[in-house]
Amino acid sequence: MEADTSIHYERARRAYEWGRLETSARRAAMLLVPIGGLGWLLWGAGALVWLPLTLAAWTIAYWRGEAVLRGAWLGLLAGGATFVLPMSLLRPCCVGRVVEAGASCCTMPGMCLGAGAAVGLVLATLVPVSRTSWPKVAGGMALGAASLAMLRCSSLFAGEALGLVGGLLAGLCAASAAKALLRRDATA
Repeated sequence: MEADTSIHYERARRAYEWGRLETSARRAAMLLVPIGGLGWLLWGAGALVWLPLTLAAWTIAYWRGEAVLRGAWLGLLAGGATFVLPMSLLRPCCVGRVVEAGASCCTMPGMCLGAGAAVGLVLATLVPVSRTSWPKVAGGMALGAASLAMLRCSSLFAGEALGLVGGLLAGLCAASAAKALLRRDATA
């Protein structure tokens, strides 16, 4: 009798999670339309290549819900902040050079890493600190920020794109962890 109950529970749980995943994917797809439109408008059709990763990030955020989803919406701000980073900051060796149409002048992944880390550090000040939810909120912020930063990186080389997104995530995670530790020490 007990075995029947656990089998039914597992089936019900699996159906519940699949239903949540389906709903999450639908909500993420609805959000993908304005994000994709903005990326296409600002950076061209090359930005649309990153949309499957953006869809995956938002599906995970919606599926996990609560603190992760709240963090993802806050992280959307950081991704938006990367849209206003000038190309002269991300590729400083291109400034003042005459470059043929369609050719690039250099790659500077280190500059992108630094710019991303700076944006991530600033964004981390928005992470609400509580003992139980800060890792979830910080993870959600990383998902939300990466979902837009990926589109910005479509105009960069792969190394620069990874540098910008990686710096953003590293800065956000480091500052969020430090903030949580300082908060814990203050309450102890």
